[in-house]
Amino acid sequence: MSISPAAVSLAQDPVRAAVGVMAASLVFSAFGLVHMPVVLALILWVALGFVAAVPLAANAAVTLGHSLKTKNPANPFFRLRRSGVLRVLVCGVTGLGAAAILLLHLSQGGVAAWLGTLAGSLTVIAFMLRADGLSQWMNAPVHDAAALRRWAFVAGLAATALVSALLRLLLGLPDPISGPTAASALVAEALAAHRLFEGVMAWVSGYAEALGLLSPLFEALLAALALAMGGAAVSGLTIAALMPEREWTRAVSVASDAPDPPAPHGPALMAGAVLAGIVLLAGLGAETRLAAQEPEARPVAQVQIGVERIGMTLYPSGSHARISAGRAALAEQDTAAMEAMRALVDAGFDAMEEQIDPFLDGYYALSAEYWRIGVALSGWVSGDAEAAMEAHLAARLSTALDSETHLGALADRLDALGLAEARAVLQAEEAALGTQALTGVNPGRLRVVAEFPSFPPLPELRSLGMASRIEARVGGSVAIGTLGALVAQRVITRLLRRGVLRLGARALLATVPLVGGVLALGTDAVALKIEERNNRADFRAEILAALEAQRAEMLELLDGAEGL
Repeated sequence: MSISPAAVSLAQDPVRAAVGVMAASLVFSAFGLVHMPVVLALILWVALGFVAAVPLAANAAVTLGHSLKTKNPANPFFRLRRSGVLRVLVCGVTGLGAAAILLLHLSQGGVAAWLGTLAGSLTVIAFMLRADGLSQWMNAPVHDAAALRRWAFVAGLAATALVSALLRLLLGLPDPISGPTAASALVAEALAAHRLFEGVMAWVSGYAEALGLLSPLFEALLAALALAMGGAAVSGLTIAALMPEREWTRAVSVASDAPDPPAPHGPALMAGAVLAGIVLLAGLGAETRLAAQEPEARPVAQVQIGVERIGMTLYPSGSHARISAGRAALAEQDTAAMEAMRALVDAGFDAMEEQIDPFLDGYYALSAEYWRIGVALSGWVSGDAEAAMEAHLAARLSTALDSETHLGALADRLDALGLAEARAVLQAEEAALGTQALTGVNPGRLRVVAEFPSFPPLPELRSLGMASRIEARVGGSVAIGTLGALVAQRVITRLLRRGVLRLGARALLATVPLVGGVLALGTDAVALKIEERNNRADFRAEILAALEAQRAEMLELLDGAEGL
């Protein structure tokens, strides 16, 4: 195995090399992991894993090389142990696991993971740059160098795990619910699995309940192991950046503690290549299987609980749909009530308008004419014939329209609406939703399946309070069932303002002083026909216009117009 001149140059400046390697891994994990395609993510992961394994393999080569000096070369296991194959495979798998955990920590662990990694790396550099360390590297015994790496490895591991854990306790945990969406299904599943680790840390930190998948003690031990593995990756990467070229060669050579290690061992290199190929193929296969599954069907999702976020609060899955369905049902009832009332208004006014022509037929009948003559004469004698005639016509018109009967159904409907109770029930359900918020639950077990904005306040129903609005508009009480009479009174008041009732009696009143109160039958009939021909159409139009104005006013209220 040969190392490039650039690598040798970096080895001559270990601090720069360590900073460069660690900075590259930090940038990769922080900004690249969730965005990279799976192939590139796997390649970079394998590369970092193998680099992190180099110090372990080099130290193992030194230890085995020394111990095998006293062993019998004829032993069948001698050649296997001396070979670099097992060492490369074991250390490679260890490095891959440690690198994966470190990348997940850095991608999702927030400030605590970053500062823990920096502390571990600086600790390793401090150990490796001690006075009798790198400055005397070429003359130092091989075992002293291996011991230095071993102590630096342990120190870096401890510093990384300790600082990360303490900062999690002091700073709290990053939001483990809303993680980024990864471009790769495999990376997304790895991030979901890492949330289980964060869930254990939340329990250890006192922020949440125990995860509940295993015994709490065993979960804590696994979390501690994950922290240690992340620290091992930090130590391995930093030490590898500080190791000279010959120690990189020793990692893939046959076991030896000679100052100058043997050449790279072909089978060991082949074993590393096979391991890398297996990891890449297995990763691509896992990506294919996971991408074909819905997120809720993937392995980690099977141990999680689906929740939904409404505003900034988490609720059991289905809460939003339940409240939305209740609001929709209430809105449908409100709309149906408004449509029913609108139909009752239209039916009532249609029925009143159908009575206009019968009223006019009776109005222009000769018997009605004589009755009006009597009314006019009595009013003339008392000195207010016009007022008497207006009162008489208003009463006859109100009776003909029979508005109380036609609008009575609307008044009953306004009194009988049960939506106030339905709205109160829904309001109570929404208030109860607040008690179902998932607080204190271990976030590692939660999986957000949907996010919604906060519910606005429960709106007022248009149909509620409609009776009071109509009462205020028409100037009377609907609750006591006088709506029809009040509407009829407003129609008559409009006709009086426009002088229509006066117009209906004007010709008759003009004849009263001339005939002395008694007219011949023929004269009465002719006068009535003239009156009908001249005034009926206008009289009818004004009554119809008055009714339509009242209809429009009622429908405007039902359509939700503001103000009364």
